Amino acid sequence: MSDSQRTVLTIRGRGANNQRISSKIFEEEVRAAAAIADELILESYGQHNIGLRLGSRERPLTIRVKGPAGQRLGCMGLPGATVVCEGSASDDVGYLNIGADIVVKGDATNGVCNAMAGGRVMIGGSIGARGLTMTKWNPDYERPQMWVLGSVGDTFAEFNCGGVGVVCGIEAKNPENVLGYRPCVGMVGGKIYYRGKTDGSYATTNAKLGAPNEEEWQWLIERLPEFLAHLDRGELLPKLSVRKEWQVLTAITPQERALIFSGPMPMTEFRRQIWDRGFGGGDPLRDIAPGLERGTIGVVEPGECRRRKPFWANRDAAAPCTFFCPIHIPTVDRLRLIREGRTDEAYEMLLRYTPLPASVCGTICPNLCIQNCSREKIDYSIDAAVLGRSIQAVAPPAAKPAIGKKVAIIGGGPSGMAAAWHLALNGVEAHIFERDTKLGGKLAQTIPWERLSQAVWEVEIDRFLKTENLQVSLGADLSRDTVEELKKTFDYVVVAVGTHQPRTLSFPGHQRVVPALAYLKAAKSDQPMATGRQVVIIGAGNVGCDVAAEAYRLGAEEVTLVDIQKPLAFGKERIAAETLGATFKWPFMTREVTAEGLVGADGTVLPAQTVIISIGDIPSLPFLPESVAVVKVGGASWIKTDEAGRTSDPQILAVGDVERPGLATNALGAGKRTAEYLLAVFRGEPWLPFHQRLISYEDLTLAHYDPVTDRGATEDQQAARCLSCGSCRDCHLCETVCPTGAISRRDILPGRDGVNYEYVSDDDKCIACGFCADTCPCGIWVMRPF
Repeated sequence: MSDSQRTVLTIRGRGANNQRISSKIFEEEVRAAAAIADELILESYGQHNIGLRLGSRERPLTIRVKGPAGQRLGCMGLPGATVVCEGSASDDVGYLNIGADIVVKGDATNGVCNAMAGGRVMIGGSIGARGLTMTKWNPDYERPQMWVLGSVGDTFAEFNCGGVGVVCGIEAKNPENVLGYRPCVGMVGGKIYYRGKTDGSYATTNAKLGAPNEEEWQWLIERLPEFLAHLDRGELLPKLSVRKEWQVLTAITPQERALIFSGPMPMTEFRRQIWDRGFGGGDPLRDIAPGLERGTIGVVEPGECRRRKPFWANRDAAAPCTFFCPIHIPTVDRLRLIREGRTDEAYEMLLRYTPLPASVCGTICPNLCIQNCSREKIDYSIDAAVLGRSIQAVAPPAAKPAIGKKVAIIGGGPSGMAAAWHLALNGVEAHIFERDTKLGGKLAQTIPWERLSQAVWEVEIDRFLKTENLQVSLGADLSRDTVEELKKTFDYVVVAVGTHQPRTLSFPGHQRVVPALAYLKAAKSDQPMATGRQVVIIGAGNVGCDVAAEAYRLGAEEVTLVDIQKPLAFGKERIAAETLGATFKWPFMTREVTAEGLVGADGTVLPAQTVIISIGDIPSLPFLPESVAVVKVGGASWIKTDEAGRTSDPQILAVGDVERPGLATNALGAGKRTAEYLLAVFRGEPWLPFHQRLISYEDLTLAHYDPVTDRGATEDQQAARCLSCGSCRDCHLCETVCPTGAISRRDILPGRDGVNYEYVSDDDKCIACGFCADTCPCGIWVMRPF
């Protein structure tokens, strides 16, 4: 990319009236600019965390700091980022750096490179205490480096675990002791190159001193020119290229340390000359316990001599896709069934978790499962959208026989549909009472058909209505009296009415403003609202983005979304709005709305013929009996529930947005959760909510999986790529790798998950080597205390 093609933006650390902007606001502005720029020029004024987690190898970013820099400059710096500070910097430069190049042309204070794991930090002056402390180093990557032109402070390289330090001694703050007092205490890895005088107080039990060997000198002399070039001090190269002036402190290895502490006499010699002679054969207890077993325990022993043993913890921990999904869909099980050729079982299993897999999971959900998929550590996440859309035309599962129980569900949105679906499939008569003329709530009423396919939606609604034990009454406008009648007719009543009352603000001209909910409902009807050429939307969340998309469809040429804070919009909705041309403006405080448009608190006028407000919706609960307690939050009443959805009325439960706002998948999950609670009550069984722990990435052995370039467009391709986190793939690797043949596979009766086998370890053969745990791709084998 040529210089003319680079995008360079300037961010100033002082705002109105020359006042310093807070570090939080400054960081938000920097991050927003970094999303579109190749280089940032920051006129900072002591702000902290400059350069935090910015840049990437795919999209390098240069940050030039031209004012006083606060603490943690370059903190958590990423590969591809270059941070250049023209002056001096405060504490913790390069803290937790994992790959960025950080250049400070002046001095830096304490904690430079603290806990750094990658990248380079280059200082043009001297630094304070505790530089290069607690560094980390992964041998698969370059060692972290710290270069200092001057001197360093006390306790330098404390607990250094692999970092390389270079201290040049040029214009040093302390020319009589360029390494400070007591460097290298606790150092277990890495090297320190230095030039100049020291007081010799380095930790001799942790580091050894010597002249640089050929390899070390070559490493240093090859990198010195680039370091000096970053500081614009190339003239110093001849002075720093005198080999005899350099010394190297190298970490002492564990083997060398063992010899240091073993004393002048080796232990074998001590036993032969002193111990055995002193005790007549080496056993001080022989006369007290002559029958004591004195055989030597081998280095590696099975059975009771082990300190730990392997456990086949199949399905003890949840995969990220299941854990983070509000419905807790066991995607790894579905993909396992597909790999085994049992596609029909896979479809039925999924439909027993959600009635709307194609329209929600496959289309509108931000897919928290995908966002947290372990496969992303290798190449790309499993595509849950592909999996969701593949099931759109599958028939509903067969319902279980009727059990003689009835539940009324008030509201036919996603939470009400989910509750009815799960109850009906399990033999409970579920009756939905919906005020609108169609099912689906806001999914059907407000989401543009461009994002939610009308054909897919109608297929899924048709499947829903074919379900046994399920009845739907549309156009049902209930009151407190009719709800009391429902309590007499049904065993339980579930409130799932969602939030259909728009929030508003009472600023001058608020009567000119259109609620987003009303605008979106009209847009999907036969009578959309008139839309001006210029549209301003108050509230830049995902609903605001949907409004923007519909406004463009209805004739708008310019759409602006404003917010008092950083926009909360993300994912597909924001991408769609920005692709159409929508712009975001924040922070923006509304003063009034006039015929000309939206007027900000500072007098700025955003021209608009249509102003729409999208700051959320609240429940409308005039039908709710007084026996149901509510909680007041933000000027709205929300039904108070427990984890099962129970309210203060023992016969009424509540699910979905009436208890807490969330995603469509949150509503589906809430409906399923409450249905499962009611089924447990009907059966006289304890209710067990989802409680599995999340499997750790570190438990998986990702080295067994090869990266791919094709994400895969079919279910079979997704199934093949699944890591099966926490769920055994029956790959036999543990059985194959066990050095003593302790692990074997045996058949068992299938459980609820359909698994008909298990792997076991023979205690009499197992030596607790841990090979099974180290090689298991899915994190099933774990080593625990015996």
